[in-house]
Amino acid sequence: MLSNMLANARAQARHSAQSAGIGVFASLALIVGLAFWTGAIWLFLLTLTSPLNACVILGAAYTGAGLIGFATITMRRAKPLHHTPTKPPQATMDGLVSAFMTGLTAGARTHS
Repeated sequence: MLSNMLANARAQARHSAQSAGIGVFASLALIVGLAFWTGAIWLFLLTLTSPLNACVILGAAYTGAGLIGFATITMRRAKPLHHTPTKPPQATMDGLVSAFMTGLTAGARTHS
């Protein structure tokens, strides 16, 4: 039973580490890409509107993207782990008598 718990913990830790690594790489790439896109969109919007309108448009776009990102994170579920349930050992009369005698002996030692 303990080995199943350890195997599940290792699998979950491996899944979390892989997700974190992919997330760090994706975040860095996204930051660089967003910097270039922001510069390009800023220059384009300045040719069409005033700097104030350009700021409002870019702020609204980034706020919307951030809210969509947070909604995606909250809806993401962890990968289900497949494990085989272990059956508890069958109780036999020998095992019950042995457990009773062990408890009786331990109790007698504490009273003496």
